[in-house]
Amino acid sequence: MFYTARKRVATSVVLPPDDSSDSDEGSSTEDEEDELYTQGQCEDSYRLKGCVFFLLFKKMFLFFNRWRKKEFEHQSTATQNHFIAPDELSTPLMYFAKFFDEDIFEAIAHQTNLYSCQLIGSSINTNVSEVKAFIGMKLILGVVKMPAVENSWATDTRYEKVADVMPLRRYKCLSRMLHFHDNLSSDTSEDRLLKLRPILDYMRNRFMEIESENQFSIDEMMVPYKGKKAGSLRQYLPSKPKKWGFKIFVRAGVSGFVYDFMVYTGKSTFDGALQTPEKEFGLGGNVVLQLCRTIRNPCDCVVYFDNFFTSLSLISHLRESMGLRSLGTIRKNRLKGCRLAEDRDLLQRGRGSFDFCVDNDAKLAVVKWADNKTVTLVSSCASVNPLGQVRRYSKEEKKKISVPCPKIVAEYNTHMGGVDLADMMISLYHTPANSHRWYLAIFWQIVDIAVNNAWLLHRRDAAPLGQKHQCLKDFRLDVAKGLIYPEKQKRGLPRMCQDGQTSIMCQKCNVRLCIVTGQNARNCFLSFHCNMGCC
Repeated sequence: MFYTARKRVATSVVLPPDDSSDSDEGSSTEDEEDELYTQGQCEDSYRLKGCVFFLLFKKMFLFFNRWRKKEFEHQSTATQNHFIAPDELSTPLMYFAKFFDEDIFEAIAHQTNLYSCQLIGSSINTNVSEVKAFIGMKLILGVVKMPAVENSWATDTRYEKVADVMPLRRYKCLSRMLHFHDNLSSDTSEDRLLKLRPILDYMRNRFMEIESENQFSIDEMMVPYKGKKAGSLRQYLPSKPKKWGFKIFVRAGVSGFVYDFMVYTGKSTFDGALQTPEKEFGLGGNVVLQLCRTIRNPCDCVVYFDNFFTSLSLISHLRESMGLRSLGTIRKNRLKGCRLAEDRDLLQRGRGSFDFCVDNDAKLAVVKWADNKTVTLVSSCASVNPLGQVRRYSKEEKKKISVPCPKIVAEYNTHMGGVDLADMMISLYHTPANSHRWYLAIFWQIVDIAVNNAWLLHRRDAAPLGQKHQCLKDFRLDVAKGLIYPEKQKRGLPRMCQDGQTSIMCQKCNVRLCIVTGQNARNCFLSFHCNMGCC
């Protein structure tokens, strides 16, 4: 044996003599009582800790065992859209004017003149017509690309539709002085987008006024910008085609129509929001909540987002607080006790294999599906059934084969691409925004979004009328032409005199009346209304 039993040796300990007298018998009795009281107290604490531990164990047991592999009882779809058809199609400029109207052009012209006074000491004396023409020129330059702005005015590469509108020197002056907010205002807020705030708020309200679809996607949109003057506002997203720029969170419809947006500004992103952000949802969840609060009829709608935003608590909160159904991909570390098959096992079974769990009490369904890789999705309105089929290429069989696809995956693939579609349409004819002033990049992005939204409205109205809609390029050029060359007012015979024609009309009385200055001066407008008793 390697180990031998140790001998136990009894040892005695001699205590020092006690100095206390034998007469202190009462103190020993009190010590015994204290010992008994302490022992009882310990037993109560052990019993209490045991109860707490049991309750926690029961709660954790119920939490991790609420998921079942059973039929999802809360499957539903969004209400079908029914848009009112107009009597006739409007002009491209009228569609664009739904977002950029006279008020915003007047504000830009006023702030541009004010900024020039503050910067160089004198006004450049621009007006609404010139600002419209300048924006129209920018829209054309988004279609007709030039290596440099000066090439449109150069002798060899002159482009008349731009060069004939205004001289190059005036164009550069407007580019330098274009402004949207008074730098000397008494606003003491720490808004990092203060120079753009009037434009952003105005355009958001305009977008939200349009009758919306019932299926939305929420995602990030990048505004290309590589300058260094924006500080930490400039973000880097390696997964985007344009990796450097400003990040805008967008809520768009399946058609690509942008209904709401918010620019990411770091910690101050939610300053001035309708409700304070909640920490449990994180940045992505609070972005979804802010963008979904502006939906008019949430009970009829479904919203889709990716794994940057999704969590189980967010899906439940949207359903309980707003009645809004949602669907999105989710990361593995956010499943909170929902145990699904391992990725390796699903991939070994082959493409189309899946695993799922359902919590009908919380109205949640989680599905993991294997394609080239595995993807996990969670929803409050869709699950596995009805099981569909998708076509995938098989290397073994050298042809496309049918692969089982759960309903939740098909719903996500169909409705998630709205923001990417809007981003694609903007990139087709992106307005040039080369400037040292970083906020102009965001402004021209908003202009492009307004043009695309106007075109999508035009396409929506053309469908029920049975008319062929314009392509985006022609629509954009027509908007630019309408801004540069506004339609002249129609002329006609005046009511009170038969000499010549006039373009002046009283909108209330619907009659043409002339006002002539010079040698044969007359004011038929005043005379007519005095005879009618209006004076």
